[in-house]
Amino acid sequence: MGAFVKFGGYIAVKWIIFYIYLFLEGNSKWDFGRVNVEGFFLAVFMLLSLPILEVVLLFLPVRLSFRQSKRNRLLILFCVFSLEFALGWYATNQDLATWMLVKIGLSILLFLLFYRKQFIS
Repeated sequence: MGAFVKFGGYIAVKWIIFYIYLFLEGNSKWDFGRVNVEGFFLAVFMLLSLPILEVVLLFLPVRLSFRQSKRNRLLILFCVFSLEFALGWYATNQDLATWMLVKIGLSILLFLLFYRKQFIS
């Protein structure tokens, strides 16, 4: 259970930082006066659907990678980050954008931060 909580925390921190990056990079201004209940739930669904999908699809391969040799671990983790990129690619307009590269870079850096002990051993 602790491994799942740790992975969920990794995904949550990654997406929070990524959403902050998107908000600051987009120079968006929110108008809270126009928010209704339906729009609020739609926004929550849109903001949480990809992180939840990532937790469901990527948790088991990441756990499997830590039980493998270093070479196989790197191969499995490469596939995991490729799948993460493919999810973002498919969920958007299938056009390479800067934010996709930022998200993958952020994923790798936070993964190394969260799992440095398991990755090195």
